[in-house]
Amino acid sequence: MSFSFILASSEGQFPHLSCGWKHFATLAYSMDRPFPAPRAALRGGCMILGGQIRSARAAETANECRRRGIDTVVCGFSPCPGLELLRFCDVLRRRGLRCVVAEQLWQEGCGAAVLLSTAISGGTLQQRLEEAAARCGEVYLDLERTRQVFSLPCPDGTGKPIDREELAHLSREAESCFFSPDLQCKVLVVRREASLRFVLYDDAETLLRKTRLAQQLGISRGFLLVPQEWSPEEVETLATAEKNPAILG
Repeated sequence: MSFSFILASSEGQFPHLSCGWKHFATLAYSMDRPFPAPRAALRGGCMILGGQIRSARAAETANECRRRGIDTVVCGFSPCPGLELLRFCDVLRRRGLRCVVAEQLWQEGCGAAVLLSTAISGGTLQQRLEEAAARCGEVYLDLERTRQVFSLPCPDGTGKPIDREELAHLSREAESCFFSPDLQCKVLVVRREASLRFVLYDDAETLLRKTRLAQQLGISRGFLLVPQEWSPEEVETLATAEKNPAILG
């Protein structure tokens, strides 16, 4: 089984990649505003639909997908009544579209795949993926970048998000770095006098490890948010892996 990376971005922000890219998703759509005029150069792929789901706009959404050659709608990022979601997904399915619903709103009977984040700070990623597949059936990955710092003691288990610059600074201070097989990310150990901090982070290498694990569990698709989450250089690395499945195998 091959793994398909789906590049998700606003229509004006898709990076120019020398190696090309086969799978795209547009972030241009929201339930909270009129749908935009399509760009002629971007047809097909997936629609990532923001805003609160409204079943009254389901037929409009299906018509827009047909007009643009889109076959998959990813939704469920804002709280909405469960019945609205069920009705919305039902209309899209009857029009031949695939639905993917974010984990927090997915419910039994919606007939949709689930979108699951791979950024975790506790438990094991393998157990998380196995449980989602058993409960929801088809799973798509939200290949969200882990980048958090935990100061010990940390009674609530909540880390602080950090940016690339802070991660680079902490990397220079770290006394050690190791890969966590449970979390499938890298961990920096940073000591400052009496304080101890752990930094969890992802890079292209750990992302490939996560997709390799997903493949072993029968999961074959995942979304990459660019340029907010992943840089064009990292995307080039992943595109090479997609063209050469042996890298993931």
